[in-house]
Amino acid sequence: MPPRPMVRERRPAELALPAWVRRHSVAAFILHESTRQPRVAAPSMFASDRAVYATQPKPLRTQITGLLEAARPEPIEGDVLALIVPDSNLLSGGHVAAEVFGTLQGQAYDTVILVAPSHTGPFRRMNICSVDAYYTPLGDLAINDAVRNELCDEDDDIFLDDTGHFHVEGIDVQLPFLQTVLTKPFDIVPIVMGEETPDFCRELGRAVGEVMYNRRTLVVASADLLEADAEGLNLFRTYLESMDVERLMGLLNSERVRMEGRGAVLVALIAAMHRRANRARVLHLEPPAEGRVGFAGAAIWRG
Repeated sequence: MPPRPMVRERRPAELALPAWVRRHSVAAFILHESTRQPRVAAPSMFASDRAVYATQPKPLRTQITGLLEAARPEPIEGDVLALIVPDSNLLSGGHVAAEVFGTLQGQAYDTVILVAPSHTGPFRRMNICSVDAYYTPLGDLAINDAVRNELCDEDDDIFLDDTGHFHVEGIDVQLPFLQTVLTKPFDIVPIVMGEETPDFCRELGRAVGEVMYNRRTLVVASADLLEADAEGLNLFRTYLESMDVERLMGLLNSERVRMEGRGAVLVALIAAMHRRANRARVLHLEPPAEGRVGFAGAAIWRG
């Protein structure tokens, strides 16, 4: 394994620079981090209950492989365009993630667009990380600069900015699963949603759908259930599987179902439908309980 790249932490003053300054000037050359490190990691997956994943490739690969072998993914016949997975680490949400990612065994994509909620509060924009790659113990994953720039040019509310990206684990935790199940190398586009209003969800969903055109692309949305009653969960399943964007949007913006990452879920559905998806299935639905979040796992595809 090549030596782990050394990356210094960016200072708040540097984060305050406009994205175009960081990327298109001498300041960008000086301040730009080449590789984004995992937010939280531990030598062993069990060394810390806050660890996103293990820092060494062998225990991480063992953990991922074990979760995938224990999962019983439902077969999907068609072109999978989007997935919904937990926003939590392997210890709490890994069993659900494995059930969802297991549906991709043997498939290949050129680019994976990952959409996650902000963990630093709202900032009224959607930010794409400015680094060149994400590090995992299983290898670096390059960011697709062409897609990133196309998205930033597509709409006024999508920015090349690191705000939110160094306090989120919902993107990191998905990467080793993708590196394990997909058969060919791929690149990524990581997006953090600083706002989850219906208008922002429609805007980002349409923009992502546009850049998926003529590309072998997968969208992965990470989200956790914070509060939900039995009827709310049933409605979530019904609206998602019937691909009723407006009713699902209304439900996720109500008190009946509170979801961290509701915007990411809606973006994934809207983007997939933009690419003619016609099927959706909830693979796992685990209600929240006292002291822990709940999980939803789903696949959206063109059959």
